Amino acid sequence: MPNRRFAAVVLLASLAVFALGASGAGAAARVGRTAHAVRPGGLVQAGNSKTTCIYATLGSQMRAAERATGVTYRCVEVFNTADPNWTTWASPWLTQPQFGYTRWVAADSTRRTIVLTQNLVPNNVAKLANWRSKGASGAYDTYSRRLARNLVSAGLGYAVVRLGPEMNGPWESDWIGSTVTQERQWALYFARIVRIMRAVPGAHFLFDWNVNAGYQNIPLARYYPGDAYVDIVGIDAYDESPIPLPPVGSSTRWRTLTTEPLGLLEIYNFARAHHKPASIPEWGTVSTFGDDGAYVAAMAQFVKAHVVAYESWFDAGHDHILQLDPVAAPKTLSAYVSGFGPRSVIGKYQR
Repeated sequence: MPNRRFAAVVLLASLAVFALGASGAGAAARVGRTAHAVRPGGLVQAGNSKTTCIYATLGSQMRAAERATGVTYRCVEVFNTADPNWTTWASPWLTQPQFGYTRWVAADSTRRTIVLTQNLVPNNVAKLANWRSKGASGAYDTYSRRLARNLVSAGLGYAVVRLGPEMNGPWESDWIGSTVTQERQWALYFARIVRIMRAVPGAHFLFDWNVNAGYQNIPLARYYPGDAYVDIVGIDAYDESPIPLPPVGSSTRWRTLTTEPLGLLEIYNFARAHHKPASIPEWGTVSTFGDDGAYVAAMAQFVKAHVVAYESWFDAGHDHILQLDPVAAPKTLSAYVSGFGPRSVIGKYQR
């Protein structure tokens, strides 16, 4: 979803390698798991872990979401996408103890997960016309290595790294570009970052390749890095679309959303064709359309019935996205509690 998150962030080729096995309690077999990623069963897995995550700041915002939903979140999404230079890119703000994320993970390190949203390059480098080719050729390797070392040193070696998210949208400074050559270079650079970060001692990251729903129906294969470099295939899927939608409350709205070009079903089928689980790293209802509990209920049914590593509600309270609040969005909240709360089928995966 374009034009989001920056103020909140300031605050705060290819060989397939598969290994199938049992995941944590309540989860089905790991899907497309790369051999390096041996992870405690309570964390997000490269399989059907169905982990319920949230984008909410630790502290009062998180406590409010937990009171409203009854969910004790053990997966928190963060954004490190407003980096002016390599220094801040390779040393994400959340690794600094004053923000509390390292303590939060350390308090229950076999069950608590960070989903780190990270651009491929900082803002000053994204201004270079040839940054994709430079990255693909190894010019930035030292920074990828430094990023992995800093995360491991901070106790975040099991993070899910949502690398270069929404890359199909030009609102992202590190997007795939406008030519087939740029798209391929982007994919090669993504793969290079993954390879370097995995090689750092103590690194057990999962890498999420994550498109934005419904925008630029470019063939996915043109910018897919390859199965050996992707653990999870994700899609940001809000209750909105660039195509006309039936009104909120219509029985055909969910079907229209999910079957649009580059919609949830297309990405899910792509993930399964590559033996990967899916993710929905950002989702939510949009206030410009209204309090759409039916959308939330349908999403819960989808997650329950499909191979999903994790989903993350965007609860930041900006960009017209409704928070999980009993006053502002009672239908949304009620459907969320029914579908993802502690008594739900999905909630049982979190135990």
